[in-house]
Amino acid sequence: MTDLIVVDWGTTSFRAWLVDRETGAVRDTLPDGRGMKELSGTSFRDYCAERLAPWRQGDSPPPVYLAGMVGAPTGWTPAPQPALPLRPEDLAAHMVSAPGLDGAWLLPGVRVDEADPDRVDVMRGEEVQILGAMARSGRRDGVLCLPGTHSKWARVRDGVLTDFTTFMTGEVYGALLGHTLLGQGVSADASPVDDAAFAQGQAEAGRSDAGLLAHAFAARTRRLYRGLAPEAVPSFLSGLVIGEELKGATALGYLPADGVLLVGADALADRYGRALAERGTAATAVPAAEATLAGVLILARLHRPGDTP
Repeated sequence: MTDLIVVDWGTTSFRAWLVDRETGAVRDTLPDGRGMKELSGTSFRDYCAERLAPWRQGDSPPPVYLAGMVGAPTGWTPAPQPALPLRPEDLAAHMVSAPGLDGAWLLPGVRVDEADPDRVDVMRGEEVQILGAMARSGRRDGVLCLPGTHSKWARVRDGVLTDFTTFMTGEVYGALLGHTLLGQGVSADASPVDDAAFAQGQAEAGRSDAGLLAHAFAARTRRLYRGLAPEAVPSFLSGLVIGEELKGATALGYLPADGVLLVGADALADRYGRALAERGTAATAVPAAEATLAGVLILARLHRPGDTP
């Protein structure tokens, strides 16, 4: 059997692919399913077994590799988060078996845990995308941006993941729009993007070093006195929080002269690409699903079940 199953199981979604281990070709996919927040206890095992049953018939069913938040303490079973620096071989060695489902493995997350007691950071799922994006790009060194609810900026040197930082950009955007004065009377739908308002938000972020707490109120005052239309507020806030993120990433040295790899969904990656271009930084886009598949495939090929803790 040369096939394997890749599952990307997050808080709100379940995605699965049947993949040829040797070539990486996708042989089949399943429709999106239930995310972790809808399940608990043994229901993780039961739901996964039910969804994957069409692909796991016979005496030698393909192995299953599960990435994402399913390995968090609130998921199926906790998978470790070893500390950086880490090579792909290190990640493969920290897989754990999924309780109750033979031949199924949960991929680990990673953490930054430095000697400085005040510096700690975690990720779960993005490390697989980082590995896959680097492989697809053919690079051994690089900086990656992974936009999302909790955006990640990561650095890889000679194939080793050495550092990353989390920005709560997407979550803060949702909170500002949905739970503050700034979003009152405003639709939460930010598509299509209002390019002018998005650019104004970026400019507001760069206006001073006062920070997001000072700049965010401009979404209100510009509505009152600068003609910002209510329907343009989501785009303005999107430009603002992304602009603030890029300021922080710049301060931390994550915007190199040779550009970044941008891993994400098309619409959001496009916004980040435009914002990076405004700062003179080139971005090479890698679709998130392609990065996930490539990363899991690498780890599956490195996996030695007998060596797994």
